[in-house]
Amino acid sequence: MKRSRGAIRRTVIAGGACAGLLLTAACGGAGAGKDGDSKLVYFMAPNTTPTRYIQQDGPAFEKAIKALDPGVEVKFVNAGGDSNQQLSQANAAIAAGAKALVVVAADPNTSAGLLQAAEQAKVPVIGYENPPVKGTLYAQTIFDPVKVGAQQATYFAEQVASGELGAKPVQVARQYGNKGDVYTDQMLTGQNQVLDPLIKSGDIKVVCEDYVKDWAPDNATKAAEQCLTKTQNKVGAFLGFYDGITAGIIAALKGKNLDIPVYGGQNPELTGLQYMLTGDQQDNVLKPFKVEAEAAAKIALAAIAGQQPPADLVKDTIDNGAMKVPTAKLDATLIHLEEGKDPGDAVQKAVDLEMFTWKQICTGPAAETETCKTRNK
Repeated sequence: MKRSRGAIRRTVIAGGACAGLLLTAACGGAGAGKDGDSKLVYFMAPNTTPTRYIQQDGPAFEKAIKALDPGVEVKFVNAGGDSNQQLSQANAAIAAGAKALVVVAADPNTSAGLLQAAEQAKVPVIGYENPPVKGTLYAQTIFDPVKVGAQQATYFAEQVASGELGAKPVQVARQYGNKGDVYTDQMLTGQNQVLDPLIKSGDIKVVCEDYVKDWAPDNATKAAEQCLTKTQNKVGAFLGFYDGITAGIIAALKGKNLDIPVYGGQNPELTGLQYMLTGDQQDNVLKPFKVEAEAAAKIALAAIAGQQPPADLVKDTIDNGAMKVPTAKLDATLIHLEEGKDPGDAVQKAVDLEMFTWKQICTGPAAETETCKTRNK
């Protein structure tokens, strides 16, 4: 089908090699502007988990790019959780004439090769949320992970102090994100700033702690099951890092018919919000995906134009092991359940931020809740 000048065409690409998996147009002159130069940007998702990068961030990024410069073409790839695949995709994108890569690392621990390839080709890389590390980036955008971790831990600490979780010390099982991820390390820093004093005072006893490979729910389930076996089910609360992890924990608890409170939701997925409505998950940290996508679009266009990162967005730096990366740190909002109140009051904030609709939320485990019966009309 013939494409009109300046239109944006979205192509979802699961593989890496240009000849086999990219459309022929992408390997040649796709995205050419009026001056004949390619104006092609790749949005590189890490996996299908978390779902946000495929379902929310990617489309929002394309929409923001289109609004700012209709002459730019956006292409999408998904690494399937494989750094080698993501490197192949980056090389294919460079061969296709990409002027910038927006990258959520499939595995930051093994992402340096991608950054090296892009640097050699003089293609700027914009890190997105869970960025590649130990190499050169033009800039990155991220919901401040230290603050996110501190938000989770502050609310959890309040529950410990109030006696909501029973007598002290509260037996806590902690599950972190993928080991070595910048986001994991910084979130843990934020959590520990709040929790370390409580651990030292004896108010909290950490009975299990695990890194969850790839942030994957099934790995979280396995870790939770092992913890429950180790402690003979004597866990006062689970504290996670993200909705996929909390979903995995909840699956383990349901498998044993245990009623143990689960905290530490963030990066909301439908499951996290649904489990808040059912009472299985106590909190969530909302990250308005659209805000981050719009920031990345502005940064990417500045990179393509050979300009400095936009100063109104990029105000901080984060050391990624090779450089201090210019960083746009974004703010997130914690929501939580309150005794005697409709859980929909908290979840409504996610709807207000246009993250999900009530129609989307009121499916699966939440479909028959009283909240959905009244709000999903």
